Amino acid sequence: MHEEPLPVDEAASSARQWATAAEEARLPAELLQQVIDAAREDAPNETVGLLAASAYSDAGGVPTRYIRLANAAASPYRYLLDPDEQLRVMLELDATGQVVWGIVHSHVASEARPSATDLGLAYYPDSLYLICSLAAEAPEVRAWRISERSVLEVPLVVG
Repeated sequence: MHEEPLPVDEAASSARQWATAAEEARLPAELLQQVIDAAREDAPNETVGLLAASAYSDAGGVPTRYIRLANAAASPYRYLLDPDEQLRVMLELDATGQVVWGIVHSHVASEARPSATDLGLAYYPDSLYLICSLAAEAPEVRAWRISERSVLEVPLVVG
């Protein structure tokens, strides 16, 4: 079965303000490498995972682990979290006092910028959305803070 990208909701995409945030987010190099490795391993489909921390990035939180999840859509055009796996991980994070610092997925053939589909799936305004693009020879990972009103790129400081 050949799957096509979801229809683009141009109104939802263009109604948001796009900008670069004043904040920066720190991402340990080993976690960045885990994200890139997962994206490469899951290609040609999109990968998906979560970055866990004791606080959100805008409160100074730094992720301490990457939790790789299965892409239930098994698609090169979108990701879908399995509800049972998502619930299990969220309960585990809650029990350990951690938060979803970042929601990670890959774009196998497009830039590391949220698509209209990504914007429609952005339900966690406190978390960052990290996109790992495999469109060029060298992978590119960018972070975004997405709300109903804005899409802010958050510069990543790796180290």
